[in-house]
Amino acid sequence: MSQILFFVPHPVEDAGYRYRIRQFVPFLEAAGHQCTIWPFSTSTLYAALRRPGNFREKIPHTLYCTCRRVAQLAKLSRFDLIFIQREVFPFLTPIMESWVLFRHPRVVFALDDAIYAGQPHATALNHPVLYKLKYGHGVETVMRRSIHVVAGNRILAEYARNFNSQVSVLPTVVDCDQYKYQVSREKEAVTIGWVGSRSTLAYLRAIEPALKRLEEANRGKIQFRFVGVPEYRPSLSNCDIRPFRLEREFDDLAGIDIGLMPLPDTTWTRGKCAFKAIQYMATGAVTVASPVGVAADLVQHDVNGLLASTNEEWFTSLNDLVRDAAKRQRLSAAGRQTVEWSYSLQTWGPKFTQLISKLLPPKASSEWTKQSSPIFKREESSGM
Repeated sequence: MSQILFFVPHPVEDAGYRYRIRQFVPFLEAAGHQCTIWPFSTSTLYAALRRPGNFREKIPHTLYCTCRRVAQLAKLSRFDLIFIQREVFPFLTPIMESWVLFRHPRVVFALDDAIYAGQPHATALNHPVLYKLKYGHGVETVMRRSIHVVAGNRILAEYARNFNSQVSVLPTVVDCDQYKYQVSREKEAVTIGWVGSRSTLAYLRAIEPALKRLEEANRGKIQFRFVGVPEYRPSLSNCDIRPFRLEREFDDLAGIDIGLMPLPDTTWTRGKCAFKAIQYMATGAVTVASPVGVAADLVQHDVNGLLASTNEEWFTSLNDLVRDAAKRQRLSAAGRQTVEWSYSLQTWGPKFTQLISKLLPPKASSEWTKQSSPIFKREESSGM
């Protein structure tokens, strides 16, 4: 039976872990692999990091998580394969990652953002100074020394191939059984939604003039829903502003008719996996996105969504959708089909399992086929 260790930054509250690791575990489990997952932060620390200030809580929790991580590094030899999702330790990459690579011969590195470029809107984060200690070109060392790199999209893969020839693309996907499709219908008020965070709020603010103009042109016919930044106060009258809640994730998405994904064109945004667009399309919301990075691959203009660059284009695209229910229905159906065919867990779960089995050492990869009862071992912590 193969033993696989996953280093992840955060527990289940983090979307990166949920969608890029955790949802694939049943497929690995069914193949007979035993999986151990070691998040750096606890649920307590993860929640604290998303609030400004309160260092009396953050500092001791961070010290605890650091000590726990250091202790874990002494237990690597019992695993057949080690999979690093983004990082082993949140700062000073590649110090701890290099230790893992030194101690174990089979390490896979995965990235789903352009972490080599840095976040241009770091000042919007709760801890912008600390963010400067993350990632950077240190990830190049990790990619170079790993046996394989798993990239979230073709742009990240192209970058990774500068340092490692063994690169696979694994898009961020959704479980189509969980993401229920809602048929687009003509309604009295169309809901235009955005889901994001403080780090991406600047992208939404850039199209506020178009949204304001849209509201003025469609009085009583539209409403807005913004999820993820509860302190956001746009100059729009009919707004439903919500914090992100894991237990409400599907409900928040389900009521959106048109999903917004504006992006500036930077090295950081070109590396994004367009996951919000995938979520919108899976639930039946028509996506309007900036033609940046892989968003231009995912969203085909006037086929399964719309693309917009300028505020004029954003207004025109949104106005057309608000006033044309038939167009919304057509693009909504095509969007869902795109997700089912190319961005679903049902499609990529078996592919990921096949990749992992190939990366295991020969003995371990052959043993899993003999297993009749899958085992999944979780070592997640919800608190101190």
